[in-house]
Amino acid sequence: MTSILFLAPTDLGEAVLATGALAYATGERAVVTVVATPEAMPLFRSAPGVDASLAAGANVMGSAALWLRLGANTFDLAVDGRDGLLGRIAARRRIALQPGVVVQHRTEAWAQALGAERSLAPVLWLDDEARSAATRIAADARSLLVLAPGGVSPEKKWPAERFAAVARRLRDGPLSNASVIVLGAAARDAETARAIASSLDADGVAAVDLGRGIDLLAAAALMERATLCIGNDNALAHIAAAAGAPTLAIFGPTDERVRAPCGPRTRAIRGRSFAEASALDGGGAMEDVSIDAVEAAALELLHAGGLR
Repeated sequence: MTSILFLAPTDLGEAVLATGALAYATGERAVVTVVATPEAMPLFRSAPGVDASLAAGANVMGSAALWLRLGANTFDLAVDGRDGLLGRIAARRRIALQPGVVVQHRTEAWAQALGAERSLAPVLWLDDEARSAATRIAADARSLLVLAPGGVSPEKKWPAERFAAVARRLRDGPLSNASVIVLGAAARDAETARAIASSLDADGVAAVDLGRGIDLLAAAALMERATLCIGNDNALAHIAAAAGAPTLAIFGPTDERVRAPCGPRTRAIRGRSFAEASALDGGGAMEDVSIDAVEAAALELLHAGGLR
């Protein structure tokens, strides 16, 4: 039986985009050890073949206990999303993303690295725990508008007041009966989620603040129920798309050709081009995306799904 070490990327969005690579590498008979950040860890708890899951931040080498545990084994294969020393010395064979001469989506780049004939779309391994959590949150919701306003840096975040504004407009229009949930993927998102939920509540739009207290797999189960998800280029937008939710992702300093959410009903929106955005300092690229543009794109997604 093949032993696999999966080193999940430390960026949460990249970790979601790498789940298809893990599913492909695992196949039918493998024993998998996953190393991931604490926030990403729930994504892998029900993945087939996972025998051990080890939490580690960006600096795996800085954890002596983790290093000793992994160093006691020689894995057959390392699927290395971190591109560090550990993947090079802990396995007989290592697979990692390689710099490309052309722009590739991450799912295509992972497919090329693994020799797959098709792109490797993200995979969600939902369990009863995740679905029970989603039921407790949204059991009575007739429709569900999910906002995912977080991000690893301020430059990747659409302004919180604009998320609130577009939610108000949608609630005044086609999603008049929708429950609004504001989700965060990590502790860093809590303040943004709280600000949006408070703003909506102040205007009489009830919003559930889930900036804390829900893990990514429960969030995935919640996204199965979503009528629409609007988010930045972040893990939750990728999860929503993989769960089949209509997903609108707002891009600025990152490239949607590389990181656009993968799913049956998705759309990426930006203001100025990626080349122009790359030359900006700060969050100017996200400021270029107007409330009107996001509302229009959201309505198009809803109409494509049959909601008039």
